[in-house]
Amino acid sequence: MSKRPGSKPSSHGSKRKTFSIEEKLEIIKRFERNERTCDIARATGIKESTLRAIRDNAVRIKETSMTGTTTISAKSVRIRPKEIAEMERLLSIWIEGKKSRTTFLTIKGKALSIYADLKRKSPNPAEVAPFRASCGWFSGFKHRYNFQNLHFSSETTSTEQKGAKEFPAVIQKLIKEEGYTLDQIFNFDETIIYYKRLPQRTYISKAEKHTPGYKASKDRLTVMFGANASGDLKLKPVVVYRSDNPRALKGIVKASLGVHYRYSKKGWLTAQICIDIFAEFFPVIEYYCKKKNLAFKILIIIDNAPSHPPTIAELNPKVKFIFLPQETASLIQPLDLGVMTLFKAYYLKRTFKLLIAATGGENAETVIEFWKRFNIKLAIDIIVEAWNDVTKECLHRAWKKMLPNLIHDFKEFEPSEQLKKIKASCVELAKQVGFEEVDDEDIDELLEPHSNDLTTEDLQQLADGQVEADDEEGDDNDDDESQSTPRQLATSQLSGVLSVIEKQLQWLEDNDYNAERSRIVVHGIRTNLEPYRQLLYERRKLAKQQKLDIYFKLVRKKHLEDNEPHPSTSGIPTSCPVSNKPPSTTSQ
Repeated sequence: MSKRPGSKPSSHGSKRKTFSIEEKLEIIKRFERNERTCDIARATGIKESTLRAIRDNAVRIKETSMTGTTTISAKSVRIRPKEIAEMERLLSIWIEGKKSRTTFLTIKGKALSIYADLKRKSPNPAEVAPFRASCGWFSGFKHRYNFQNLHFSSETTSTEQKGAKEFPAVIQKLIKEEGYTLDQIFNFDETIIYYKRLPQRTYISKAEKHTPGYKASKDRLTVMFGANASGDLKLKPVVVYRSDNPRALKGIVKASLGVHYRYSKKGWLTAQICIDIFAEFFPVIEYYCKKKNLAFKILIIIDNAPSHPPTIAELNPKVKFIFLPQETASLIQPLDLGVMTLFKAYYLKRTFKLLIAATGGENAETVIEFWKRFNIKLAIDIIVEAWNDVTKECLHRAWKKMLPNLIHDFKEFEPSEQLKKIKASCVELAKQVGFEEVDDEDIDELLEPHSNDLTTEDLQQLADGQVEADDEEGDDNDDDESQSTPRQLATSQLSGVLSVIEKQLQWLEDNDYNAERSRIVVHGIRTNLEPYRQLLYERRKLAKQQKLDIYFKLVRKKHLEDNEPHPSTSGIPTSCPVSNKPPSTTSQ
């Protein structure tokens, strides 16, 4: 009889101990008499883990005894260790959030890792049953959680490397046959941003470790990026968060943000979000092609993550989707080859700069005070700026492995050298903030892709809904009407603020001995304030027009009132003046 790969001979040396309903009820009675588990174990010779399993299933066992289930059938009831049940629950969440489709070997490794963590946290680790993540368990797990698309795979590292080596030739052949230009070839990829996470050795991170409850550094965003192979078009990032209406965005029209803001319960990119967002991207890409005098004929290369459903290929007949071979994204996907790491480095650098700006000077906030109020709105602003920092050359250079015969114009640009400079700048900025202990290794650890993998603690928070319960960034659902009301800039207050700023700028010009410095700063600030000045001008113009409209409306009303006929007791309308001329005789 053939055996499945990886299966082991069954062990006949030990048999599972079963207990009758009567025996289980007797154990339950001992617990109800407040006997300690260790005392019951010494008296009965039963392991404490088994006793606890019986205690935890007391209600079900009592129901079984009341329905008259026979002793023989009761003995066949198997109690699954609660650690395995918890591990499977967390594993299912991990699989749902995986960026790429996964295999049995990957799932097995994660299952063993989660189980080891749960065992270590158990009150009595030595009594927790062993777990091997066998093929039989995997089949049962798929059935219990309806993961029927997961299959056994003999995929190895060499297979992945072979696919990564052969795929670029297929793509280049397609490009040649269809006549695509680099402006018409796009790649999309997403990454996870723990937007309130700082290097581990900062005093903020150290203090948070010892704080019970929700950890702000665990709060995350999924960010999706897209750009073409020439680097000439960067699309607006997509930010997916766990809250539809976070307090920090209350009153803000989400369409005015520098990102496409979307919501999902766990903060992950879903298949539906993916479909909706590509439907919004296509008009932008079509407009770009029109400006470049190119045909709207687009090739999109994307990984085969569960959040990228095959149905996106049916959205537009002029857009062709090509999915990367399984488990090759980290080897050949352009945006995975340095771009995501560069973006995160820029994000960290700008975060440190914002910290310095907010905490410098007299009567400024402390670092801890600022970090406490650091929210998703500030994070989105930094995401927009960091994505703008990623250069055209970087995006173009990232396609070298995918399109080696088409990418030539490097101009000696090397992303690794640029990343090295940014990391050095992050270390320097961290020390200015007051994080003296931060060094290059701390920055590297924060930027590593594996740091985005959800830990057992992260999965438990997601499973228990702790993340959704966070007060600081939770939904503000107290008043639905207030959510739909955008923030208001009162004209009088806007005018007052601009007036105060202008006075301060004039002070700089009058008192700075360095005329060139004051000229640059003052000119820059005035230029940046121009949208607000234009808004104030439009409002004043509108207010003036409204006053004129009201004035002429009153004039017309008064004129009509003066010419209205008034009732008369003589029967002669007063509005018809009586002529003083005698009647004409010629008409007779």
